[in-house]
Amino acid sequence: MERLEFYFDPSCPFCWITSRWLLKVAEERDLDITWRPFSLAEKNDEIANDGSDKTSHGDLHRPAHRVHRVIAAAAKQGAAVIDLYSAFGHPYHIEGREYDDALIAQVLADERLPADLVRAADDTSWDAYLRDETNSAVAAVGDDTGVPIIVFKLENGEKKGYYGPVLNDMPNRDDGLAIWDGLRILTPVSAFYELKRTRPNGMPDTSGTKNI
Repeated sequence: MERLEFYFDPSCPFCWITSRWLLKVAEERDLDITWRPFSLAEKNDEIANDGSDKTSHGDLHRPAHRVHRVIAAAAKQGAAVIDLYSAFGHPYHIEGREYDDALIAQVLADERLPADLVRAADDTSWDAYLRDETNSAVAAVGDDTGVPIIVFKLENGEKKGYYGPVLNDMPNRDDGLAIWDGLRILTPVSAFYELKRTRPNGMPDTSGTKNI
C-alpha cells in the first residue's frame, strides 16, 4: 500500500482536478490517502486581522479559508475530510456557486452534520491549526509552492513531496495511470528536482470531473 498526503485549497481549480484524478487512480492502485488542508490565504498572508482582504486574491481565498475552518470543525466531530472537500467542491467548481453561508449550510445539511457548524466559518481559533497544516506542506516541498501538493511517506519514514501534478483537465484512464506511475518512480530519486512547461492560457476545464 502506498501512503501519501494530499494538500488542498477549496478555491483552486487545478487542485480540484488533481484531487479527482487521484481518486480515480486510487480505484486501481493501492493507496492510503490522508487529505490535509493547505490555506492559500494563510500561505500568502492575504487576510487582515479584521477579516478584510490584503491582496488581490483575497476575494477567492478568503471564502475558501472559511470553508477550511468548517471542514476542520466537522472533521473534529468525525466527518471525513475528503467527503466534505468533494461536497463543497462540486457546486463551486462545476456549478459556479460561491462559498457563501448558504452553500455552507446546504453542505452541512446534505452531509447530515450539525447546522451550527456554520459558525466555524468565522471562528478564527481554527487558524492556528490551518497555519500548522499549511506549514507542514511547505516543510515537505519548500516555500515556492501552492496546491496541489502530494507528499509520499516512504518506507524509511522520510517524506518526499511534489507541488503538482498540475493538470489542465481530467486525463483519461490510461494517461492518468501513466502520470501516477511516473510520479511514483521519481519519488525516491533524491537528484530529481523539477519538471515544468508553459501553462496554457485561460482557466482549467473542470467539466470532466462532474461525476467524480
